[in-house]
Amino acid sequence: MLWFFVIYSFFGWCLEVVYQAVEHGVFINRGFLNGPYCPIYGFGVITVIIMLYPLRNNILVLYAGSVLLTTAIELVTGFFLEKIFHQHWWDYSDQPFNFKGYICLKFSLLWGVACLVTIKLIQPSVDAFVDKLPEKPGIILLSVFYIGFASDFIITVMAIMNIKKRIMLLEDISGEMRKISDATGERIFDTVEEIRDKRDELSQKNAEYRKRMEELRERYRSEWEKRGYSMKRIQNAFPKLKLVNSENFRQQLDELRSRVNNIKNEKRH
Repeated sequence: MLWFFVIYSFFGWCLEVVYQAVEHGVFINRGFLNGPYCPIYGFGVITVIIMLYPLRNNILVLYAGSVLLTTAIELVTGFFLEKIFHQHWWDYSDQPFNFKGYICLKFSLLWGVACLVTIKLIQPSVDAFVDKLPEKPGIILLSVFYIGFASDFIITVMAIMNIKKRIMLLEDISGEMRKISDATGERIFDTVEEIRDKRDELSQKNAEYRKRMEELRERYRSEWEKRGYSMKRIQNAFPKLKLVNSENFRQQLDELRSRVNNIKNEKRH
């Protein structure tokens, strides 16, 4: 089973890369981890083999069981990843017949087909390949793989937690920017007579607000650009990755800039 996990994790990574290449026309290291493997495929196929391999001679039952089992695995995995990291790793919300974005009918049916192909065509060859591997070199190779896998997992989890902390920091900065923007807008638009009578005083206040806004924008930009390799790779691999209950910070920043520009234009008039 240890070799099955290695082999199918790699096959799963290859499948994801091919799918992304066809869908987007570019190479994306789609795996959760940095290395060329997707652990969910390894665990998923092992679970399917253990539970459904005895049913391999009954195509209909095997297919139905594969659809139900892989759907359950995807649902549980997506749910627990969200609870642990407070982030959505994939989102089927734009697909028909989906359940909270975790699963959808289209991919459940496709996973069933993939399991049929795996059980009927791929697994016999993998079994034969593993049986022919020399014992001692095989143990060494497995040891190297699992040590690298464990290290990769730790590094990636740390990077993900860093993403969460950095996004929360950006959220705080964005909130403060919005408060300053609202305060500036209220001061300018609420009382036109006060603006005329106290032009100098308001100009000084607005200059202070603008200075603080520029400081916050620079801090926002600086924090965003501090992303390391793992952070950037995860964002590229999972373009729909988002923090639960958070806003789109780049869009929010653009909105703030637009509001500030509108305030400046109104003041000129």
